[in-house]
Amino acid sequence: MSKLISRETVTPNKFQTSVINKMFDSSVYDDTLVERITYINDSLNIKGYIVSPKESGTYPLLLWNRGGYKDSGALEDLTAFLILASTARWGYVVVASQYRGNMGGDGKEDWGGKDVDDALAMLDFAAELPNTDMNRIAIEGASRGGMTTYRALAEDHRFKCAMVHAGIADIFELEKQDAEFAKLVDKITKDLTSEEREAKLKLLSGVHIANQFSKDCPILLMHGDADNRIPVLHSEKMDDVLSKLKHPHEFHILKNGGHVSLKDQSYKEADILRKAWLEKYL
Repeated sequence: MSKLISRETVTPNKFQTSVINKMFDSSVYDDTLVERITYINDSLNIKGYIVSPKESGTYPLLLWNRGGYKDSGALEDLTAFLILASTARWGYVVVASQYRGNMGGDGKEDWGGKDVDDALAMLDFAAELPNTDMNRIAIEGASRGGMTTYRALAEDHRFKCAMVHAGIADIFELEKQDAEFAKLVDKITKDLTSEEREAKLKLLSGVHIANQFSKDCPILLMHGDADNRIPVLHSEKMDDVLSKLKHPHEFHILKNGGHVSLKDQSYKEADILRKAWLEKYL
């Protein structure tokens, strides 16, 4: 069981406020409470965020999974407002963890292993929050967070719906596409036999574990057609696998969308899709 041990309210500074207002409006910070948190899982201090509507009530829970590697792609206060609070204002409690060893947390990253455990462990303390409806839980991930989401869907069937934006769906494919990523995979699998390596990489690839997902959890796939980091082929392959499994899902290609970018206009289209998905299934 994880345990929440600290919470610190975050108020946007002048620069952060100007960025938020340019992309959204003041409801992102006026109507939400953003908190930096520390929680314990596996005897380690893990960092993260809880973002809730300020208005009292009971709300569905969204478990959000970040992408990146180490502190690159880590959630910071500004992105907590731009990504988490912009969603929480719709009427959801949003929880998100950092990876082990990131942003002052203990331990070290474990791709698709303990990182997934740390994400799912947030549901333990979320159940103790007075404003969460644990009968209505969704999960979302972007980029590597999509991989985390696929792993979580294979392990835990409590989720009512899922959303994946530019998610890594096939590690073997990404190895071919990205030489730097191939080096990272070699690093995290260097102590494994060839058979163990293949088995581990299949566990990290949504296309190989989709048959373990609950069909009671519809999945929204989104991917920018201009993504030069995780090619749209990943979501196309996932769409094909889910279709063959007759798993309820939708796949939307975001025109001119980069890699889960807040810098182009594709985030607006993604938000329309995300909001409608949560309203329909949660």
